[in-house]
Amino acid sequence: MQMQMRHNVEEMHQTALDLDDFISDIGKRDAEIRGVDVPGLKRGADGGDETDEEEEAREIEEAKAELRKLAAEQDAKDAETLANAGAGKGSSKGGGKTHAQKYGQWEQYDADKIVESMEAREAETERLRKEVVRLENTRAQAKARKAAAVAAAAAEALKVQGNNAFAAARYEDAIGMYTDALGHAPRNAVLYANRALSLLKLHAHAEAEEDCDAALLLDPGFVKALLRRAQARHALEQFDAALDDLELALEKEPKNHGARQLMAECRRLKAAAAPKPPVRMVTVQIETLPRDPDNDDDPFVKALVPEPPPASSTDAPPAAAAASAAAGGGASSDTAEIAAAPAPPKAPTVATLPKAATPTADSFGVPSTLADMERAYRSLRGQPAEFANLIRRIEPDTMRTLFKSSLPAEVFSAILSALDSTFFPEHAGRALAVLQALTHAGRFTILTMCLDKADTKAISSLFSKLDEAKAAGGLGADADVAALRKQYT
Repeated sequence: MQMQMRHNVEEMHQTALDLDDFISDIGKRDAEIRGVDVPGLKRGADGGDETDEEEEAREIEEAKAELRKLAAEQDAKDAETLANAGAGKGSSKGGGKTHAQKYGQWEQYDADKIVESMEAREAETERLRKEVVRLENTRAQAKARKAAAVAAAAAEALKVQGNNAFAAARYEDAIGMYTDALGHAPRNAVLYANRALSLLKLHAHAEAEEDCDAALLLDPGFVKALLRRAQARHALEQFDAALDDLELALEKEPKNHGARQLMAECRRLKAAAAPKPPVRMVTVQIETLPRDPDNDDDPFVKALVPEPPPASSTDAPPAAAAASAAAGGGASSDTAEIAAAPAPPKAPTVATLPKAATPTADSFGVPSTLADMERAYRSLRGQPAEFANLIRRIEPDTMRTLFKSSLPAEVFSAILSALDSTFFPEHAGRALAVLQALTHAGRFTILTMCLDKADTKAISSLFSKLDEAKAAGGLGADADVAALRKQYT
């Protein structure tokens, strides 16, 4: 059984070595066909592989030869033992040795020495087996490393060719080179990201998104893959998903100008694509009432009915013309009939409705939800002073609750403008408390990364005024304006 096990192990290792040789040969031939020069391979004088591999093979063969030698010695000893046992058995049948002679031989038998010899032989055999396994594993690992180096070198050479093709605007060729490189290095995130960029150039946005997904599975923090997937999703009008990718990329690279520009564009397109609320139609019933002279001086009536134009001397009413004709006595019957005829009806007067009342901060209660805050902002954004009055009525702790999950960029800009224009110098402490409360808003860091020039200017002005207020004693001694400035800048 031990011999059979050794034979099976030898066959298994030989099969593994043959498979490694086959894989290595296939890799070399593939590299030669593609014209890829694989660096790092040493060649012997006869053109074979490096001499270290031959040395390993020689050591393995020597260890196997020692194993075979030990096995042959053991087989010889076993055969000798069997022969002696057979001879003793035959002599006992023929009369042979006496019992006294047999007992004398038994007393001379050293069992401990025999056991020690067997244990030493087994230990040596086990040592040689472990040495063979170690050498074969080392050789297999070296072959695997060499195959990996060959594959990596081939992938790198193809990647360089793909980069050159991309630089020459040959995007289809670049995609082919990157695909071939992925055949050698299927877990290379850079190759997936490079192929995604080539696909973006060919407007294959869905395929580019898939390549970016693969790159991010291999390297979740790969910023280039995040930016290119955001570009693909922007083209596919998946603005929310694109904004998520851009926020992750800006967390890694806060000063990435391209990511900021794309984020602003996605927000603008998202707002433009948002469905607008339907126009509410109101039915108005107009009722005509008889004129009441007592209401002529009422301001509402004066606003509805304009003053009649002053009568000129040349435009006499028909009744006056008839009276003058009658007084002159020279009017004919035809003229009298015309004068007596009723005056034609006047054209109806078009009533002008009064304008709707302009909303003020008092038109809204203190917002309790983010939706209430956005509704008030949309109504008051044309009146900065009224919006500032609304902000003055909201406690800073309430703002923390309102903006805990998110703070819309347009509301943030309006608050900064309101604080800068109306809160100083009387409400400097309240402005400081509001700025501190806003730092607890959801994704505040990302919000400050995407400020436009107007917001940056307002923040600079705010903190300059806060410094002046602190120097004048308008803020508490514990007000850390410098630390708050760092959070905003």
